[in-house]
Amino acid sequence: MRILYLDIETAPNEGKFWGLFKQNIGINQITKPGYTLCFAAKWSDSKEITFSSVFGDGNDVMMRKMWALLDHADVVVHYNGKKFDIPKLNKEFVLLHLPPPSSYKQADLYHTVRSNFSFASNKLDFVCEQLGLGNKVRHKGMSLWDGCMESNEDDWKVMERYNKQDVRLLPRLHRRLLPWIRWPLSYALFDPHPKTCPNCGKHSLEKLDTPVYPGTVNAYAAYKCKSRWCGANARSRLPIKGGNKPATVRIV
Repeated sequence: MRILYLDIETAPNEGKFWGLFKQNIGINQITKPGYTLCFAAKWSDSKEITFSSVFGDGNDVMMRKMWALLDHADVVVHYNGKKFDIPKLNKEFVLLHLPPPSSYKQADLYHTVRSNFSFASNKLDFVCEQLGLGNKVRHKGMSLWDGCMESNEDDWKVMERYNKQDVRLLPRLHRRLLPWIRWPLSYALFDPHPKTCPNCGKHSLEKLDTPVYPGTVNAYAAYKCKSRWCGANARSRLPIKGGNKPATVRIV
């Protein structure tokens, strides 16, 4: 399974407005729409982080690199990427007359955090700090983005470190949240071993004695991953028939 960890940084919309509080800014007040400044990405089986930016490569080359990575991915892991990163990238692709990349699934760790836990903040930096996984790169704030938009080389060095660190945090958070993630693509599709965990891919799945009752009609054979990093729950694809053994051992 080709798993891609991804994070992008974008320039803000620029415009003209009079106030600072509860403003309704019209389209004719936008002087320059926002755009993608850079991206950082890495494959799950590699330590190398790919970084590309409008400063170093130009927008066209950067976006074609990004498109190629997504085109080869089976699953893309990000943080709030379903709402932010992926739609932003799709906008850039259509502006360049690029077709959609090959189909891939998305694992948004932000959704996992928000739906399962009650941290004081769901921001990536806060959650990773609470879990002892590290922090984002500290920087000078909005002026860093201003400097990058003005092609300041020193600011771009900081931005590269900042973007890459976000991608370093994603695999750590992914591993920590493994049993809580609704993984979008079963590892059993790539490894037919009967004990393959659909959530982490390890050969550590064990059948439990107690069946799962997801509804009021059918019962399913229950399984649990015994990997120290996972521990996810799973069930048979087909229901138990007649109270006997499950009709299939394929796991979802």
